Amino acid sequence: MSSPFQSIQVGGTARYQTPMEITTYQTIDALPERLAAQQTMIIYIAPDGHVTHLNGPLAGQEGVRLGPILQGDRFLPAHQVTTESAWQMGSTVERQVYDARKINCRIIIGGEGYNNYTYRIVEDRWWRGIPTDRPGWWGEFTRYSGWRFTPVYLDRDCQTPQKLDPVAMNNNMASYDLTFLAPLPYYSKPAHYKTWSAASSTSMDSDGYYTGTIILANRGDMDSHVQYLITNPAGVAQLQDNMLETLLELPEMFRTDGTVLVNTDPVERTMIASTDPVDTAFYKLLRASTVLNFFLGDLGNAGEAVWKRKYLRFTSVVPAETVVHLRVRHTSPLASITAILPQRFSRAW
Repeated sequence: MSSPFQSIQVGGTARYQTPMEITTYQTIDALPERLAAQQTMIIYIAPDGHVTHLNGPLAGQEGVRLGPILQGDRFLPAHQVTTESAWQMGSTVERQVYDARKINCRIIIGGEGYNNYTYRIVEDRWWRGIPTDRPGWWGEFTRYSGWRFTPVYLDRDCQTPQKLDPVAMNNNMASYDLTFLAPLPYYSKPAHYKTWSAASSTSMDSDGYYTGTIILANRGDMDSHVQYLITNPAGVAQLQDNMLETLLELPEMFRTDGTVLVNTDPVERTMIASTDPVDTAFYKLLRASTVLNFFLGDLGNAGEAVWKRKYLRFTSVVPAETVVHLRVRHTSPLASITAILPQRFSRAW
């Protein structure tokens, strides 16, 4: 996932504005803040979908808001690795290391206007929304950058000491220092995608392929890798290696493979089929037997996971703020290929 698609539930954020009222707003500064949205907004989305507005014009409407301390949310956590020799002046930069992001913040629960019972409700909802085994989403918004999200876990249990019972003397308030861990150090927006269908091609090429072009934009400030989703994959496909004009030919795919995902990111598995089979002893024997393979054709390969059928290596990336024209080809007129380009950002805004 790159981001949750509905960060704030529709409705309830601002009242209806009549056309006559709208004409009175000549500048953005004249708008009420709920419409102008010029503050930096920060929200946390729990795994169950509950939204908590931590900062901005709606901060605290769920009973939880940010305190005065916030660290690690904005910039990419990176550092340089250097080496020094005996007579060298200074050092040599060898590479960059990108660590997991850690967001340190102070959370304030309850406060003025809450009684004992409503404080307990708010606190219970907040702690149930940050389980240790499932990620939530940390999102930040400005008018310039829009929404950007990163999945986060609670790094460790809360260690903040409490001097008094939160409901003592009818205070009904508590503050906690928390650390959220984002294993992916970058922020994301919803990925851009577009689908090409072989049936849309005017005719088959002389070499037996249907050919098309998919145009996508990387609007992020970080390099990204294209992902291809192939439906009705029976046949052979050729896919472009990101910004290179090189077309890589995939191994033969079968109807039984189902939908196939091709990921050009070298960190991920290159090919995954929705029905990747378990390699049984029967299929192993079938591929080892020359005589059986002659009579039964590619039945042995059909019993093997798609990523094992051929070695593939994608070497290129789509640079930041670049438009890429991707050539795709397939031998089947029923096939369709969807190109997906993740949008990654080094900073929250």
